[in-house]
Amino acid sequence: MLYIPFLDIIVSMVTQENNDSMAKTDKIEKGGVLSNYDFLAAYQNLQTGIEFDELIKRSSATVSHTAKNAAPYCNFALINKMLSDEEFSELEHLFSSLERTPVIYFENKPTLVKHLDRFKKRGYEKAFEDSWMFYERDVIDKSRFPQVKKVDDHKSLEVFLKTWDASLQSGDPQNPYGSVKGYLDNYRQAWLKFGASNRVQYFIVYDGEQPVATALLHSFEGVGYISNVGSLQTVRGRGFGKLATLYAVKRSQQIGNIVHSLSTEEGSFPNEFYKRIGFITRFTGIGLTKQ
Repeated sequence: MLYIPFLDIIVSMVTQENNDSMAKTDKIEKGGVLSNYDFLAAYQNLQTGIEFDELIKRSSATVSHTAKNAAPYCNFALINKMLSDEEFSELEHLFSSLERTPVIYFENKPTLVKHLDRFKKRGYEKAFEDSWMFYERDVIDKSRFPQVKKVDDHKSLEVFLKTWDASLQSGDPQNPYGSVKGYLDNYRQAWLKFGASNRVQYFIVYDGEQPVATALLHSFEGVGYISNVGSLQTVRGRGFGKLATLYAVKRSQQIGNIVHSLSTEEGSFPNEFYKRIGFITRFTGIGLTKQ
């Protein structure tokens, strides 16, 4: 996925307190227990207005919908229990009205996985499985943090977008996601809407005067989520990806998020990279698409 740089300025945290509080709610208190389902629900809220246009609440599910992107990971129904026939029909009618293929998403847990045959009978097949990864180490090396700058104006925003675009190209063996050109305006608008409140923080890693890597930190309801990590192919192997990621984690810790997370696909290059630098997979999420 994507890494996030973070400025190590502990003193400034006092002056940032008011802005940082806007990125969180009282839903998750320090030391509180967050179930995997609650985390996924918080993730849906976190991405609304960025990756998702809206959340549609139903008694059986919460549906993420995106008008400009028909991809299943932008249009899905999050469930926490098996659906009845009536609930299946209600959700499928909703997806039809949105001109989207029905996608059901849930935590990979026995109480739901045991019903896979029922999903198959209704025409659903597994389309993807996300590995939800969390950073739980206490010590982070901050020695290179001065190489990271936070996006704080329109000019640096465009530098971020240009560097991110150049870092994630089709055909790159370390990048399973392909080109991000179709997402550049999404993240331009997200910074304009949420950047001032620290709900999103964009970071650029520099090698001298040259921007070489990017990352983004989302903060909402106590959840820190790292995305938009990328580094130029010409600088790979020099630790810029690790720097960006751990910078994001540290920033997430400082503003009081309870979890520091990201998502990948099990077995992919990013998944193995994050494991090496301290992330662990806590659970996976399964996406089923109606054929």
